[in-house]
Amino acid sequence: MELLPHLRLLRALAAVAQAGSSQRAATLLHVAQSSIVRAVQQLEAALASPLFERVGRGMLPMVRGRQLALRATRALQLLADADRHRTRSAATAWTGSPLALGVAARHLQVLQALVDTGSEGRAAQHLGVSQPAVHQSLQQLEHMVAAPLFIRSRSGLRLDDAGEGLLLASRLAQAELRQAVDEWPEPGAALQGRLVVGTLPFSTTMLLAPAVEQLLAQQAHVQLVLIDGTFDALVAQLRHAELDCIVGALRSTPPAADLSQEVLFEDRLAVVARAGHPLAQRRRLGWPALRTAQWVMPMPNTPAEKAFAQMLQAAGLPAPAGQVRANSALMMQAMLQDSDRLALMSPRQVAREIAAGLLVELPLPVQHAQRQIGAMWRTGYLPTPAAAQWQGILRQVGAALGAGA
Repeated sequence: MELLPHLRLLRALAAVAQAGSSQRAATLLHVAQSSIVRAVQQLEAALASPLFERVGRGMLPMVRGRQLALRATRALQLLADADRHRTRSAATAWTGSPLALGVAARHLQVLQALVDTGSEGRAAQHLGVSQPAVHQSLQQLEHMVAAPLFIRSRSGLRLDDAGEGLLLASRLAQAELRQAVDEWPEPGAALQGRLVVGTLPFSTTMLLAPAVEQLLAQQAHVQLVLIDGTFDALVAQLRHAELDCIVGALRSTPPAADLSQEVLFEDRLAVVARAGHPLAQRRRLGWPALRTAQWVMPMPNTPAEKAFAQMLQAAGLPAPAGQVRANSALMMQAMLQDSDRLALMSPRQVAREIAAGLLVELPLPVQHAQRQIGAMWRTGYLPTPAAAQWQGILRQVGAALGAGA
C-alpha cells in the first residue's frame, strides 16, 4: 500500500498520537475536531486496522498506530526542517510549519515531475493532468515555502537552492512512508520490505556476499537490491534516500554532514600478478625489480589510490604513467590474468583466484595505511526491522573478517 496519497490523514494520525485526543489534535492543526475524527476513521478503514484505543480521556495509539505515527511525524518534520534550513531560522515543530501542514501528495508529485521533465507542459503530460493544474500546484507549493523553487529560462525549469532543499526533504519524507509500509506486518511475522544497498568496488566478495546469504537465510521475504557505482554517484543516491546504505572502502571523513559511517574492519593490500608472471618466478624479489613495471592503477581520489601512492613512495619507485585505471575488481582480475601488469589489491578480494592458481601475491612488504571497509548511512536514519537485522549481520561479518586478518 502506498501511504503518500494519505498524507492529510497521516497528519491527523500524528497529531492525535502527539496530543492524546482528537480535540487537542484539532487545536494543533487548526481544524475542526470532527475533521480529525473522520481522518483517523478513514485511515483505519484504508489500512483495515485499528490504530487507536478510545478511552475516557482521549485516544491511545496501539502498536501499529505508534509505529505509523512515528514514521509520519518524521516525514512531516523533514518537510518542516527543509523550510527552516532555507530561512536559517530556529528549529520548528512540524505543527508550526505551513509546508508540513499544507502539502499534499499532488504537490510533491508535481515537484518531482517538473524536475524530471523541465517544463510544466511535459510534467502535465507525464502526470496525466492539465498544464494549468500543474501550474496551480506549483504556485501553491511556492506559497507554502514563501519562495520560488525554480529558475526559469529558455531551456526550461531548473531547481534553485530552495527547490533543491525541498526536493531532498520530499524524497526523504517519502522514504519514511515507504519504510512504514515495510514495518506493517503483525508482530512475530516474517520480516518484509526492500533494502537497496550501494556497493563500492572491492567490497563484494569478502563482505557483501556472506552478509547477503545470511540475511536471506534468516529472512526469505526481504528483497535485497545491490547497486554498483562510483563513490560520488552512490553518495548522491544515499542522500536522496534512493539507497539504504553504502558498503565499501570508506573515506577518512563522511562526505556530507547528513551522512555517517561505521568501520567494520580494516583491510591490507598487496601487489598481485598472474600466476607465471616473470616476477613471480624470482627466488628473491625486491622493489627495484618493479621500477619499469606496468600497472592496473586505482581510480583517482579513492582510498586505493592513496594507498598506491604511499606504497610507491615507501618503495622509492617513480609514479607510473597511469595508462590503465579500473573501477571494477573483475576487470582488474581479467587484465592481470591476460598480461604482465601488476595491481595493488586486497588478497581477500582475490582469495579464490589465488587458491585456484590464477593469481599470486608477490612477496613484497607493502607499506600503506590500511583501508577501512565499512558502511555509510544517512544521519538520523531509523532502520526498519529488516534494515536493523542487515546492520547487525554486516557488523558480525565485518568483525569476523577483522579477527581473521
